[in-house]
This record gives sequence, structure tokens and C-alpha cells, in this order.
Amino acid sequence: MITVLTAVLIIVGTGAWKLYSSNTGYQSQAAAAAVKKAKQRYVFDQVKSVTPYNGTDAYQVIQAKRNGKKMYIWVPDNPKKAPFIERAASSGMTEGQAMQKLADRHLDVKQVISARLGAINGNPVWEITFLNSRNNYNYVSFYFENGKEAQRILNL
Repeated sequence: MITVLTAVLIIVGTGAWKLYSSNTGYQSQAAAAAVKKAKQRYVFDQVKSVTPYNGTDAYQVIQAKRNGKKMYIWVPDNPKKAPFIERAASSGMTEGQAMQKLADRHLDVKQVISARLGAINGNPVWEITFLNSRNNYNYVSFYFENGKEAQRILNL
């Protein structure tokens, strides 16, 4: 009995590890491919991070530096469906300002899950994902440049 239980635990643990490794490997490959595509179009000195965004159009959003200034590059997963976008970080809202915009809406926010850059119809946005008091997922997006609300999806 103990041998069977140990064997099952080893098999389940190995499977879980392989699944985790393949998923993180895929994200690393997607990030590396996005940086390579971005370097073909834009000039930047250093990559700080690459974050996936899976909205209407899927992007890899690169936070980079050019001449010491922070910038963002949106690399579409499918360039035939969505445009490449580049913005200086100083030309739009910060994550903190986007969070303040959410607070100003007086929505039922129990816990913020994430705030990430994305794009809706080729326009850069900050998308904030949060849980409400009923543990429903909610998404509110604000345009990066002007802070106006771009999209609101509540109670999923």
C-alpha cells in the first residue's frame, strides 16, 4: 500500500513539474521572441521586463530603457491583427495613477489581482483585474495616455 501511494505521488509530482516547466518555458520563449521582434523595429538599451497581455489582441509588453529613459513597447502576438506600439513611460499614466483612477470609481474592490499594460484596438491601456466582495473577477481598463476609462467588465 505504501509503495503504491509513493509511486502515485512520484508520478503526480513529476507530471506537475513537467507541466510547470513547459508553461514557464513557453512564456520565456514568447518573451525572447518579442524582444527580438522589438529590436528589429525600435532602438533600446536594456530590457527590464516582458509581460504578457491576453485581451482582445494578445501582446507581449516590454518595459525597456533607451538612453536612461523608461519606455514601453507592445509587441503583438499576431502582427497581422494588431499594431506594434511604442511609448515613453513619461507620456502616459503610471500604474499608481491607474490604481487611483480605479479607486475614484468607487467600485466593489475586495482584492486587486494585477495591474498590467495591454492594448485595446491598438490603443495602450492599463488593465486592472480585481475580485469583488462576492469573489467575482472584474476588469477595468484605462487609456494609457489620458486616463479615460476604456473598458469595464464586471462580475465574471
